[in-house]
Amino acid sequence: MESGNTTISLYENAVPSFVEPQLDALYGHVFSSLAQFRVYDGIDGNTHTYVAQSGSAASAILLFKVSDKHLHVLNEQIAMEPAEINRFARYAFSTWPNVDVIRFPAILADGSALAFPHQQFYRTEDIVLTLPPTPEDYLNALGKATRKNFKYHGNRLKRNFPTLKFDVWIDGAIPESHVRDIIELNRARMATKNKESEIDAEETHRLTRLVQQAGLVSTMILDGRVVAGTVCSRVGQNYFMHINAHDPAYDDARLGKLCCYMTICDCIERGGKEFHFMWGRFEYKYLLLGVQRDYDELTVYRSHARMLLHGASAFRIAYSGYSREWKFRLLDLANKPDESSLLLRTAARSLNFVRHLKQSGLRGAVMRH
Repeated sequence: MESGNTTISLYENAVPSFVEPQLDALYGHVFSSLAQFRVYDGIDGNTHTYVAQSGSAASAILLFKVSDKHLHVLNEQIAMEPAEINRFARYAFSTWPNVDVIRFPAILADGSALAFPHQQFYRTEDIVLTLPPTPEDYLNALGKATRKNFKYHGNRLKRNFPTLKFDVWIDGAIPESHVRDIIELNRARMATKNKESEIDAEETHRLTRLVQQAGLVSTMILDGRVVAGTVCSRVGQNYFMHINAHDPAYDDARLGKLCCYMTICDCIERGGKEFHFMWGRFEYKYLLLGVQRDYDELTVYRSHARMLLHGASAFRIAYSGYSREWKFRLLDLANKPDESSLLLRTAARSLNFVRHLKQSGLRGAVMRH
């Protein structure tokens, strides 16, 4: 089928193998890669593939599933022009007359230019560092205080722990034991903050499979034991940090930040283009020059009438979206002591308190009952 100068192809209940490299080249994100979908069971016999081709290059490749009146796009953390979204929506609504709703779980898009009624709310962030040509360029770009701290703690490590060794493994050479060791360090680190890790045995196995297909794992080893490490997947020349952890016993040595910095330098030396710190608004990611990209949940409706027909669902989406946006606005304000509004700062601190209470006391009460 042709739409203007664009040719559209649909592969029903199939994901052709040729789209894998094109997906990686077009979106360059692990959450829109076949490797991620395969490892996390995201695709099956009910998965369709939409390909929009402009000349020799694909302008959109979307994997999706259709269930009753809903179409759910699997690609996450992608950027799409409004014209591409409109083209896909028109094609989908025409091909599946029963579908009323199309959902993009995490997309960077200008919703104001969409031709269909829609809802758009903040969903998640990805903090991204555009990698410079050399590690020296990267070091020089860091803030003066950050450079000074890295130099101080690096020299201190060499003096206090002369046998400390930094190693890097890639793809199939990555030892599963190192991934497990780094995950255990993450558990220990979270335990010091009275938090529980969400990485269980199944997630450990899946993450290991993912990075062994295409990834990079770095470790700091002292006396034969992993004391810090970073676990990254890779899509093309883009690296995605899933875990960065260190032994809490070495907090004063700044092992976690140093390991992350050295990992970034290794990615630069390998010709990397982007280093994705992923979600989590931690200060060190910004100190290491990460820039936040916000992605929205976008829900597109066939018409205003169909949107009203799904009024209850639309209300839940709006409630969840506004709640999520205010939550992160307040959390951001809590970290800005120069804000003039005492009311907002108090609300933000209250939200932090409630969240901590939920993670500690309330969780314990639930477990006891």
